Amino acid sequence: MKYLLVIAVIFLSFISPASAQQRITLKEALTRKLVQIRIKGNGGYQGQCIKLAIKNDTDQVLSLEVPPGQMFPSEDSSVQDLITTAPLYVALEPRGVKNADLFTMCTQSYNMVPSEGERFSFGPMAEGFLLALAEKIAKGNYQNSTAQSAVWAVANRNPISDIYGADTAMVRDVATVVSEAWGIPVSQFDLQPRAHHITSINTSIEGLVNKHIREAKLAIYDKEGNIVRQYFEGKHFEPGFMQYRIGVNHTLGDSAELYLRLTDGEEVIMERQVFAGDEITPLKRVHAQAVMTFLVKENGDASVGIYDSDDQLYFYIVESRSIREGFNRGTYIAGKYLPAGKDYFIKVKMNGETLAQEKINPDAPEPVIYPSRTVSGVFSFKQETAVSDVRLAIYDSEGRVKRLLFDIHQMNPGNKQYNYRFEHRDGPDAIFYVRLVDASGRVLQEKIVK
Repeated sequence: MKYLLVIAVIFLSFISPASAQQRITLKEALTRKLVQIRIKGNGGYQGQCIKLAIKNDTDQVLSLEVPPGQMFPSEDSSVQDLITTAPLYVALEPRGVKNADLFTMCTQSYNMVPSEGERFSFGPMAEGFLLALAEKIAKGNYQNSTAQSAVWAVANRNPISDIYGADTAMVRDVATVVSEAWGIPVSQFDLQPRAHHITSINTSIEGLVNKHIREAKLAIYDKEGNIVRQYFEGKHFEPGFMQYRIGVNHTLGDSAELYLRLTDGEEVIMERQVFAGDEITPLKRVHAQAVMTFLVKENGDASVGIYDSDDQLYFYIVESRSIREGFNRGTYIAGKYLPAGKDYFIKVKMNGETLAQEKINPDAPEPVIYPSRTVSGVFSFKQETAVSDVRLAIYDSEGRVKRLLFDIHQMNPGNKQYNYRFEHRDGPDAIFYVRLVDASGRVLQEKIVK
């Protein structure tokens, strides 16, 4: 008996750490901070669309699993999220790194198909019918366009008629999940064997809107005017430039005549035909920052916006804000995506009149927004002669008025002393000037403020 016990101990001592290692999910490994990952898109709507780099941060062998139904949300809200449709098993040596490609499918038929290099994050597990479908696809190894249409049908309630294929047993298998999810029967026509084809288009609609749209609807229509796919309705758009990037994923064939329309009730605001070879209209992110001082002749409402050289409004920064008579000063900051190749201006307008404007540098870096600082002090000087129509104000280093202290019709000779106080966001090294100027702009008295 003792002899057998010794043999058993020796046998156990030769079991390798790798074979004894329990398999855990990648989600659990991330929660326990055992690994680090990098996620990169390979492009496409189905197939091995994600490249996963996994680094073992432990001194032990790790055996990991990524199960079907794991979600990978896109960092771009216009690009489709992905769901795994096959399990992945990875063994990692201590401190080791491995790259692996994941079988996935897209889950948002209204969004764009991911491009190569697209960025994704590690998300939650799918639930309900979507998880059941992912597991069924993995079990049957249905890594094809028919199964992709089934995923869209469950996730986005796309038509069950989109699900067909040459393998009718597979069609019935995945279509059953869709039928159970939405209570839609599978017709005999859906089960007829025929080749399945998805036309996948990344496209956009863009243009200038000259009014508020309160009940906007965006949809794809066929040539008879029937809605093929609706993207939203009841959406509000402000006047100016808009671009909406979408995916058009359908089974009607590459030659289908389709139209993308933005409507407000019965009114067509924008319309364009969608083609299989469409591309997204490129925009450039423009960083705009302007500090403008302007004279207002009477109380009223003013708006600040980004305009092109033809005075066409692209975006409001401030719309219909009440301002008082006299000198007003504002700091306006905006980061907007705009069509490339045009000149743009920040303009302050009141009753259609431009009160102030400043050209935007399209290549300017993103502005640094400093915390607000308060500067105060005393401005003392001796005025030798009487002067009329003078102004006391704070100016920045570019000669722009930061704050008007007063306008006075007549200033007599003598010793003068004025308190000043103002706020700015120009940074800790900014230099300002307290200046007394006459009607022609000639500087009569000046003090540097650092």
